[in-house]
Amino acid sequence: MATHPSLEIQILSDFEDIVFSIGYPKLEILYTSPSIKTLTGYDSEFFLKNKQSWQNFIYKEDRNLIKHALKSIRKEKKFRLRIRILTKDNRIKYIECRGRLIHNPINDTYRIDGIVSDISDLLPLQKLFEDESVDAKHLLFENNIIFNGSQDSMFLIEVMDSDQFIIRRINLAYEKSTGITQTMIQGKTPSELLGEDVGNVVINNFKRAIQAKKTISYEESFAMPAGTKIWITELTPVEVDGKFKYIVGASKDITEHKLAENALKEYNERYSLILEASSDGWFDWDLVNNTVIYSRRWWLEFGNNDKPDNVPIGYWQSLIHPDDVGWVSEFLENILASQRETFEFTFQMKKRKGNYVHVLSRCYIQRDSSGNKIRMLGSNTDLTETKKIEYTLRHAKELAEAANLAKGNFLANMSHEIRTPLNGIIGFTELLLNSPLQEEQKEYLKNIFLSGKSLLELVNQILDFSKIDAGKIEFESISTNLKDLAQSTVDLFQVSAASKGIALRLNIDEHLPTFISLDPLRIRQILSNLIGNAIKFTHEGSVNVSIIQKEKFGDIVTIEFEVADTGIGIDMNSRSRLFDTFSQADTSITRKYGGTGLGLSITNELLLKMNSKLNIKSELNVGSKFSFILKLESKSIGETAKTIFQEKPTTNDEITKSQKPEFQNDILIVEDNELNRKLLSKLLQKKYPNMSLRYAVDGVDALEKFQFRKPDLIIMDLQMPIMDGYTATIEIRKLEKDLSKKTPIVALTAGAFYSVKDSAMESGMDDFLTKPISAAYLYETVEKWLTSGRV
Repeated sequence: MATHPSLEIQILSDFEDIVFSIGYPKLEILYTSPSIKTLTGYDSEFFLKNKQSWQNFIYKEDRNLIKHALKSIRKEKKFRLRIRILTKDNRIKYIECRGRLIHNPINDTYRIDGIVSDISDLLPLQKLFEDESVDAKHLLFENNIIFNGSQDSMFLIEVMDSDQFIIRRINLAYEKSTGITQTMIQGKTPSELLGEDVGNVVINNFKRAIQAKKTISYEESFAMPAGTKIWITELTPVEVDGKFKYIVGASKDITEHKLAENALKEYNERYSLILEASSDGWFDWDLVNNTVIYSRRWWLEFGNNDKPDNVPIGYWQSLIHPDDVGWVSEFLENILASQRETFEFTFQMKKRKGNYVHVLSRCYIQRDSSGNKIRMLGSNTDLTETKKIEYTLRHAKELAEAANLAKGNFLANMSHEIRTPLNGIIGFTELLLNSPLQEEQKEYLKNIFLSGKSLLELVNQILDFSKIDAGKIEFESISTNLKDLAQSTVDLFQVSAASKGIALRLNIDEHLPTFISLDPLRIRQILSNLIGNAIKFTHEGSVNVSIIQKEKFGDIVTIEFEVADTGIGIDMNSRSRLFDTFSQADTSITRKYGGTGLGLSITNELLLKMNSKLNIKSELNVGSKFSFILKLESKSIGETAKTIFQEKPTTNDEITKSQKPEFQNDILIVEDNELNRKLLSKLLQKKYPNMSLRYAVDGVDALEKFQFRKPDLIIMDLQMPIMDGYTATIEIRKLEKDLSKKTPIVALTAGAFYSVKDSAMESGMDDFLTKPISAAYLYETVEKWLTSGRV
């Protein structure tokens, strides 16, 4: 014979509240009813195995309330407590716990028996948890009476941390009005209840309420089991712990009111008052008889000498501009075939004087009791003045864009023009530095060399700023060894840090993935700006660069980059000026340390483009911390900084001084700038005395020289008059179409950007040299391509 569970067990299994028993004073679980799994996500067996684990479920900030409960137990032999708990799926729930101390005389032991109730849906207001003197049960009872006693349809929405909206509760009026019950709706999202299309509309209204941070109202209508109704809905967001966690909604049924309102629209007296009072033109189109009544104002502008009453619709159609007749007719046919009630459209109409103007028509379609369309009412607005304003604004916008483009082009061209002579200054200075000189002369030349480098850096910054300002900045996405990139960037500053006696350290999180998809050039630029600034403004102590993994979800890694120093610090009152272009926090800083003030501005703008920002913590004479956070994608493989940047080898006297007479090749140098031609000639002749050098001043000249005698190597400038380097390369490759061995072509440019490099490679070039030219890197590239078998 089958055994049936006792009535007590059946009741406890179906009981939503949790019945519990805890040993006292050890506070170990002795019993919990099965409904504890619904509340916490863990069943009774879990709590019986882990007898004191229940304390870990209590929200940290509420754990101190347990002490008050125990105090109440000792004093009054009972307690009542409202706290928050964290469930298995990491959700916060509000509970009310009631219990009393029980003495077992048989074995002289004590226990606490009680009940736990989930009041999350009934207690959205935080103040009930802040004021333990309030009688929660009485308040909940009153709230329940108000909620279910309202004639309006009310509902409670919970805003989840995932930005989902969960329907928690509806009142009796809502059930009656819609035909939906609490069981059907509880725990569902609007999309699950109403379908994707209508659900998205409802969700957008919820989002609007949260953004508004106050009660909003609107009219809505959609199908429910009890039929389609029209409501005026009010949504009130409720803030808990500084975040909007709930939305209380109230919908008033205005279906009957709407029907009465539509009936009132049939009275011509109201129409005539509106028509004459309005500055716009109004019309009433009888869809049955195809006649129209116009307002006096509209008729004076667009009508004829007849009366504006019962005018055939054909007259209005005759005023439409020929360009608009076709689409307007089709548009109205589609509207009348649909279920839309309101719409608007813009078209051109002829005025009484004969000129055409743009007109905006706003329309409303009225139906009879059977749903048949009987009339269209609306307004016509002359957009002549609006169009004039639009044209003025558009013209001003075009002028501003043209000015911005001209500024960008000017800065780009000027940076190229400045870099070309700088190339000569730096290159020839480097040549002189490697020649026999007195120490005093070497010191002078080193100063010239460093000044040239500083000027080049300034030109690069201005170009970067102009590209950001013009919205032309583009980001690469390359799988990069981040640890290697960071180390190689920090290594660039070790010498300057050591010269000031400053410790420069790099700390990298060991949990950080090896390869990350990012723009290595921009990350290096940002870190370089921050590290360079830190060293510049630090006189003693250290500069610490830290890269820490904050969190990781799948392949997406959140990484914090930080550069901290023990330098002069920043007056935080001057913080707002830090990101101003050509500005520094204090003018005295500029006088003492120099600089353009562009570094931090460019850094912050680059980070903004990466959906991040530069955070600053600083204290005068203590130090500064600059940090930023990026969400990036981890990869399984990638490249190192050396392969990405093709880093130039270190120049030394042995590399540049030792000659290689065995190279007797023919090199064609294509460069329009005479100074650069001379520099390349000097550098190559110094290293390769037996090499034959020929020159071309533009792409056309290069093609002629190439056809006269095919060289072993071509060094090709990209920006030249008549024919640029890209076009010349394409034409040379066409001439080589049937040749088994192609001539190596090395690009030469002042623009060291990935886009320039990619364009050069796409045109058929084989390698890439940037200005200012490094002697060592030039020699390495030349020898690489002149070695047999390279091409």
